[in-house]
Amino acid sequence: MPLVTSHLQLSEKLASYRVDQYLQKIDVPLDLTEMTATICSRILDQDPGLVADVASGKAERQALLSLISLISERENLRSRDFQSDLQRRVMDFLFGYGPLQDYIVDETISDIDGTGPDEFSFKANGRRQSLAVSFPDIATYDTFCKLVIIRNGGIINENDSHCRVTDERYRLRINVTVPPRSVRCASISIRKHRRQALSLNELENAGMFDRAGTEILSNLACSDVSVLFCGKGAAGKTTLLRAFIRSMPVLERVLIAESDCEIYPEKPYCLVQRIKKPNEGGRPVSLRDLVADGLTMSLDTYCIGEIVGEEALEFMRAAYSGHRCLATTHANSAADALDRLMTLARPAARGESERLMQKMLGKSIKYIVYMNNFKVKQILRVCNFSECEGEYEFAEVWPSQQDQETDTAAGVPAVT
Repeated sequence: MPLVTSHLQLSEKLASYRVDQYLQKIDVPLDLTEMTATICSRILDQDPGLVADVASGKAERQALLSLISLISERENLRSRDFQSDLQRRVMDFLFGYGPLQDYIVDETISDIDGTGPDEFSFKANGRRQSLAVSFPDIATYDTFCKLVIIRNGGIINENDSHCRVTDERYRLRINVTVPPRSVRCASISIRKHRRQALSLNELENAGMFDRAGTEILSNLACSDVSVLFCGKGAAGKTTLLRAFIRSMPVLERVLIAESDCEIYPEKPYCLVQRIKKPNEGGRPVSLRDLVADGLTMSLDTYCIGEIVGEEALEFMRAAYSGHRCLATTHANSAADALDRLMTLARPAARGESERLMQKMLGKSIKYIVYMNNFKVKQILRVCNFSECEGEYEFAEVWPSQQDQETDTAAGVPAVT
């Protein structure tokens, strides 16, 4: 006997199979913002490498557009009606900066930081202010933070929960941490660099130093002395270093070695080199390697964007070999900066006498510029290292008194 099913039973059974939103809730509009975030999250899970390849030009945009269409149809059949709009929204989310975009292109802003979907701040001229932007939810915000790392060639996931990358298009240095390293949600820190470096005169007008400070720094830039710029993070060190390099003699041949591109010199005859990170394939190249290799390049000047580790030893050796050296580093004061370099160099200085290293610093680094909150607070001249006392001898150059003598080594005022 054939099995007979009533029309009522058949309709009820078919209804139980209808799991698609379009069939279940025909009157509910499709939330494109939520759908965009969902698609982006799926892309990150399935093929994050494709995003990086499209961003770098290694893959065609069409491959990503096809993946967007495929995922959107899997998520909701109704998305076919909004395919073009969804593709545009997803591409904007993947390769733009969403609600932060206007602040990314604002040249007056130097830093943008986020600690949650609605917790943002920015820094302009050394002053931090709250930022009235937000993402719809934590999931969307987390996806955004991962995207800016992945599309710039970084790796970020549960195992590699912190990453730092550079966005060359907008000249950004981006740090992101995600859970489990970040307890509540992702955090993002964006350091911005102007497309055109400010001049020393422009920094004077911005209140970084006075006219006397401009003259001192201009004279130092045109001399052949080694200068160390120090201060806490976001003090304005790189901004001042860029202006300093801009004021240097045109024909001076400079090697600029960086972990991430931040200086972007406008002066000609600069060799700009960057480290090679382990995740980039091949043999990693460190800042120590870049500085050591520079000794064979017929250079006038070495410049290390930021000394944070064992490259401090190579910096000291280069300065002691007669080359001019420039760098930034973190230090609590101008007088503490050389001790900070010693601390960083010590792990790499196996077999080197500490007194010899201190003597090297005392004879090779001539000026230290200390900064705080986008202002130059002090400029010291390094006179010598006293082996008897075990201390460096400094002279304060700026702020200075009117009746000071002239330092013939660099043509700047000096205190003796």
